[in-house]
Amino acid sequence: MAFLTTDEVNELKTSVNIADLISQYVALSRNGKNYLGLCPFHSEKTPSFNVNAEKGFYHCFGCGKSGDVIEFLKEYKQIGFVDAVKELADFAGIQIDFGEKSEDKQNPNAPLYEINNQAARLYNTLLMSTTLGEQARHYLEERGIDADTIKYFNIGLAPEEEDFIYQNLSSKFEEDVLVNSGLFHYSNRKVFDAFTNRIMFPITNEYGQTIGFSGRKWQENDSAKAKYINTSVTAIFDKSFELWNLDRAKPSITKQREVYLMEGFMDVIAAYKAGITNVVASMGTALTEKHVRRLKTFAKNFVLVYDGDSAGQNAIYKALELIGEVQVQIVKVPEGLDPDEYSKTYGLTGLSALMETGRIQPVEFLIDFLRPANLTNLQVQLDFIEQIAPMIARIPSITAQDAYIRKLVEILPDFEYNQVERAVNMRRENMQLTDSSISNSERSSLAEQLPEDWLVPPPMDDEPIRGGASSSALRNNWTHQSSKTVVPKLSRSERAEEQLLHRMIYHSAVLKKFAQDENFRFVHKRYQELFDKILLEAMVYEEIDETHLASELSGELRSLFYQIISLDLPEAASSQEINDLVAAFSKEMERMKFEELIQQLEAAKKAGNHERELELTLQIINQKKKL
Repeated sequence: MAFLTTDEVNELKTSVNIADLISQYVALSRNGKNYLGLCPFHSEKTPSFNVNAEKGFYHCFGCGKSGDVIEFLKEYKQIGFVDAVKELADFAGIQIDFGEKSEDKQNPNAPLYEINNQAARLYNTLLMSTTLGEQARHYLEERGIDADTIKYFNIGLAPEEEDFIYQNLSSKFEEDVLVNSGLFHYSNRKVFDAFTNRIMFPITNEYGQTIGFSGRKWQENDSAKAKYINTSVTAIFDKSFELWNLDRAKPSITKQREVYLMEGFMDVIAAYKAGITNVVASMGTALTEKHVRRLKTFAKNFVLVYDGDSAGQNAIYKALELIGEVQVQIVKVPEGLDPDEYSKTYGLTGLSALMETGRIQPVEFLIDFLRPANLTNLQVQLDFIEQIAPMIARIPSITAQDAYIRKLVEILPDFEYNQVERAVNMRRENMQLTDSSISNSERSSLAEQLPEDWLVPPPMDDEPIRGGASSSALRNNWTHQSSKTVVPKLSRSERAEEQLLHRMIYHSAVLKKFAQDENFRFVHKRYQELFDKILLEAMVYEEIDETHLASELSGELRSLFYQIISLDLPEAASSQEINDLVAAFSKEMERMKFEELIQQLEAAKKAGNHERELELTLQIINQKKKL
């Protein structure tokens, strides 16, 4: 395919009315400025699929899928970017030269793809049709890799000759292509193949083009120290960015919104044979931020299936920091085995069952992983509680918190349930302790002097948000924007935060005002993250371009962005409206603190902790004054 510039792709997209294209696949009906239909990406009876023809994007308020016209074609037809552009060009009636000559001319890396593709074919031929290849196939069969698997993954063999690939390819490519391909080493005016006498695993990009290789030694008498060697970094291959099997796994990852992350090739092959297709490997290297950012464009949930040895468990711990605990589960492979070894010991059915039903949450993994060796030391126990309590406190389910507190108590010889629970309660999010000099005698009679309704927060006012509608009207409109559309039920605070972000996107003066306020924060983390992205976009490009900003976002944040720009607000934005929006979620933050303190008070009563109960009583009184 001819490689188009970003401007050319954008021009192609703007030449098509997105509603016209999507209506070829989804029945749409007009709803004000937009179009509505049943979402093609999840099952529903009430339309929640919104198409904005004016701004050129779609957004489903049910499942969160969103994007531009190319993203729709990719998602709906489960095709790559290249094929989506072809589809769009055909629909628009625009002629684009997709010939190979155009590709060679416009894409400077096309020869690198071609030389790697030809090398992959040579390696596969050597494996399947030579005497040495027959020995290597026998080795692979003993590892559970049959001819069908070899064909599916295009596995090959590098021969023992030191320059076999060079002799076969050097006459077909320019010298600079040979030098930059990663296939050869140059020493003392002589050229050597980078891979000799190794089982070859081609590494492909998400479009199926070969971009590099990983070679595994397979003979017992091989003196090479490294079990695997990989192509060095080239213009088309970066190990910290690429993931093995992504091109084959991408359709099922996109469909299921979930990805299994493994360490090596053999693990992925074992999972594939066990019937699990949404699996990729970081090829033995540590998971990187680039890997995570890339996968988040396809997947919402991550499942880590790393080796059961200490190195694998350390890799899980580091991966949690990159991915974030909320979006990840862990499969602990028992007995120190790796997934491939586990499949050979317990069968492919056993591996499939382990991967699908043997998942644990990050907190459970961390309790075991971070458990100190010397738990007879009281200070070590205290430090361990300090480390784990904030993790438990962040879990939204009280039932789950209780289970993890009990698990922690089981391994701590000197602490009881109520002591650990108190540590967790003290660290719950949004909790702010208020110092007080009240005497113990005053505390003891404090609760008796309070009115019966002191635990009930005052009702939220129903003042209108200027430029919008009253809070009750907004609540109704946001829950049912039309009688035919189902959209998210949000709190008043969330509605206000989304409206403010909408104003920031389309009114530079509003964004500038809050960018200069160092103390300004959104209540909810997702809105703060989007605000940071919007601010960065404005700083770098001096304006907010919806299409470009959307392309810079991924996963839930991208869906949230489309949800916000879908809001139908008046064009004008007054200062009073902006102040009302900020006041709405500022008050909500204080209310959230109040309700959190109430929950802590109930827990303290249940545990019989009178000192903590009186302390919380005072905090609740002070907090209620702010509402």
